[in-house]
Amino acid sequence: MVIPTSGRVTYAERLLESLHSELEFLDEPTEVIVVDSSKPKESQALSQVCKKLGYKFHHIKRGISRARNYGIEAAKFLIVLFIDSDCMVFPGLLREHILSYTDEDIGGVLGLTKFMGHKNWVWKIVERTPFLIPFSFARRMDCAPWGPCTNISFRKEVLLEVEGFRTDFPFDFSGEDVDLGLRISKRGYKITCNPKAIAYHSRETWSSLTVLLKKIFRWGRTGFHILTQHSYLSTTDFPKFISVSLLIVALAILYGLFGLRWKMIMLPILWSLCVPAIDAVLRSSSSKTDISDFVFNYFSFWLVFVYEFGLVYESMKNHSFEMLYKRHLYGAGQLLFEWRHRLIQNWSFIISLIVLVVFALI
Repeated sequence: MVIPTSGRVTYAERLLESLHSELEFLDEPTEVIVVDSSKPKESQALSQVCKKLGYKFHHIKRGISRARNYGIEAAKFLIVLFIDSDCMVFPGLLREHILSYTDEDIGGVLGLTKFMGHKNWVWKIVERTPFLIPFSFARRMDCAPWGPCTNISFRKEVLLEVEGFRTDFPFDFSGEDVDLGLRISKRGYKITCNPKAIAYHSRETWSSLTVLLKKIFRWGRTGFHILTQHSYLSTTDFPKFISVSLLIVALAILYGLFGLRWKMIMLPILWSLCVPAIDAVLRSSSSKTDISDFVFNYFSFWLVFVYEFGLVYESMKNHSFEMLYKRHLYGAGQLLFEWRHRLIQNWSFIISLIVLVVFALI
């Protein structure tokens, strides 16, 4: 088990204690490798916990991808399991990972990650976005193209074959798990899913709006580089909100040239008000809801927009306009996961465009 840590001492201690209980009932030889990049005081505390539990502790200032690669090199057994420091192990997780390696073409095993802890208002927005779907891949499919490093294992020889995690992305902690899984899948190995291998992830580390916005924007920016590295995943996208918004702005400028400056100002404003509001209404109408549900759905729209903006921003920064009309498509199953979201999005666009046409003709 390779666990990268940076701060979060309380969470890391909780994970290490849960691992200790799990290892007591496992017959196979195991080792826990903690690769830490915390500040000196926090690092010392984690070092003491590892010493008490008999875990290997390494302190390096190299970032999370390099920390995981360091753990891969240091690992002496055939299977390497990655768990994030803000997770906890559910009993039987290690056994389920081991039992899943039934064929030589299985290069990795993805377990199920469930979230635990208090649901604050930020989390109630997050859970209405697509960002949580990868954590439940193990429940949704037999084999996954990639999986988050909250609960995933690989054969060490496969990790060495693909040369571990990529370290040349613009951001160290974003997209490295996606890229690794895709490279392993491209080599012909399967990443099989086992929903019985369960890890619990704290909701608290996703409950700060500022941190979350930075994380989502970073995901979007890294998404461009993932698609650049794996161009075979590229497909034409449905109209993006930001793409249509740019067309609306162009139309507004055209109105301005004809002297209709009040419509020049109102068209983009009306568009940005209508689309998220209609999207939230359509998503809220399928079940018994109250006004709070509408509000959470409304703001979840803007979280998805932050990702989309990051994607387009990085694309244009690299002198490419592809992300205005391109996207990743990992497989047909992805379309099924996104069907309802895409359907609602397109209807919100259509209704909003009708509103704009009526307004423009008045």
